[in-house]
Amino acid sequence: MSMLNDPSALQTIAVLSVIEQQLNGAIEQLGNVCAHAAGLARRTDWRTDAATRFHAGADSWGHDVAGLAGFVEDARNEVSAARVRIELRVWSPAE
Repeated sequence: MSMLNDPSALQTIAVLSVIEQQLNGAIEQLGNVCAHAAGLARRTDWRTDAATRFHAGADSWGHDVAGLAGFVEDARNEVSAARVRIELRVWSPAE
């Protein structure tokens, strides 16, 4: 059955598209944070205990953020799949 008669379907598709774009932006920003954390760790002066601890902390934080990016990518993929499923129902011929 086609959902063309369901006005909320097209609105849902539009909202899901916006969410996808926002999640793409979040993934990009998390990538930037990871790169920044790695840069901070590389630039640390290794001659002090504090610098060694900072390096370890920045490195650990970068790995944690990278893990978050994976969760956001999974969420984006789920939103994308939901949008595609709705689009297929909207534009499929009525049975």
